[in-house]
Amino acid sequence: MAELHSSNPAFTRSGFGQTRPPAPPAPPAGSWQPGAWPQGPGYPPPPPPIPVRDRLTYDDVVMHTLGVFAVMLVGAGVGWYLSPDSPGIALGAGVAALALSFVISFRARISPPLVVVFAGLEGLLVGGVSRFYESAFSGIVLQALLGTALVFVAMLVAYRSRRLRATPRMARIVTGALLGVVLLGITDLVVRAVSGSHLPVMNDPSPLGILFSVAVLAVASLQFILDFDFIERAVAAGAPREEAWRAAFGLLVGFVWVYLELLRLLSKLRQ
Repeated sequence: MAELHSSNPAFTRSGFGQTRPPAPPAPPAGSWQPGAWPQGPGYPPPPPPIPVRDRLTYDDVVMHTLGVFAVMLVGAGVGWYLSPDSPGIALGAGVAALALSFVISFRARISPPLVVVFAGLEGLLVGGVSRFYESAFSGIVLQALLGTALVFVAMLVAYRSRRLRATPRMARIVTGALLGVVLLGITDLVVRAVSGSHLPVMNDPSPLGILFSVAVLAVASLQFILDFDFIERAVAAGAPREEAWRAAFGLLVGFVWVYLELLRLLSKLRQ
């Protein structure tokens, strides 16, 4: 999977996914910073408040997210079309997207061009993987897409109703699960290349394999709660508008993770 680094780990540099105690009341609008501004003798004064027109809004997050997803869908179409003749395109795109996700996540400032390139690479990965599953199980892609949308809506409703809230423990669980899935995926590829076999727990339609996929899908769904929490805090604190790119990047990571896990689970249930 390309979507490494999230609690949603994609947001580590700006506050997404950091393990932290319950937040105090939101600071005055326009005072947002990546971290608490140090104060006292020897420290420079804090920067001036961010102008209202340059502060992050929910509309910014929505529009940037739609744009990033549009790029991903174009890439998915290309990956779908090319995958029969170039089966390695999905793997290559996935590796490149994984490397790029590290670069984006650890930059102090978000880079819109890198996010756009990442979305295109994720699209190639999703398109190639989707074509493979659809060839083996007709109709599975539509089922996975509908399932991903339902998971997103369910998590949004749970967050807005305050039934689920982001906590440091949740962040640790989601981060650990994502890293574990990525490492298992890499191990599975190595085993396939060396011996032609595979990791049973990831691929076999056994009761243990199905339970594994259900557990991973449940944890992946919680990633949306962490995403919503950051976005709400950032908007309330007057974060700069460019953080909409980081929010879009993280939501894309979450959607792709849930979608790929649903494809894996549905394929096991059909066998």
